[in-house]
Amino acid sequence: MTNNTVLQKIQYALHLEIADILRMYTLVGVTLEPKVATGYFMDVKNENFVSCPNDMLCAFLEGLIIDRRGANEKSPNPPVISDEPLTNNAIFKKLRVALNFHDEDIRIALERVKVDTKKVDLSALFRKIGHKHYKPCTDSILESFLMGIRIAK
Repeated sequence: MTNNTVLQKIQYALHLEIADILRMYTLVGVTLEPKVATGYFMDVKNENFVSCPNDMLCAFLEGLIIDRRGANEKSPNPPVISDEPLTNNAIFKKLRVALNFHDEDIRIALERVKVDTKKVDLSALFRKIGHKHYKPCTDSILESFLMGIRIAK
C-alpha cells in the first residue's frame, strides 16, 4: 500500500477529521498546512493530490500514539521520525501500541471481517525481521485489521 492509502484507511477506520490529523502532527513537532494534509486524502488523479512521504507517515503514526496513549514520560526526547519506508509490520505495531491492543483484541478485530488467525500467526507479525518465526504482514491483513476496528466503532 502507498503511504497515502495507509493514511486514508487509518482516517476512515478511526473516524478522524483533518483537524484531528493536524493535531497529531503537532504532537510530534511537525507543522503541516491544512491544504497539504487534505491533499494526502485526495485521489491520485485530483490536481490537489499530495504524495505522503515516509517521514510524514511516520510522524502521523507517532502522533497517533501520543494522542491515544499520552507522551512517554520515561523518554523526554521526542519520538524518532524516520525517512525510511515503513513496512506493514511496523505500521501494524504502531497501530497496536496507539490503540493499546493486545493479541486478543487484534484477533477479535480480524474475526469481525472473517479473518481467522491464531496467536502464533499474530506473534510472528510482531517479531523483528531476521527472527526465525518472523512473518511479513500483507496488505490484506493490515487492511482487514483496519476494517475490523472500523466495524467496532
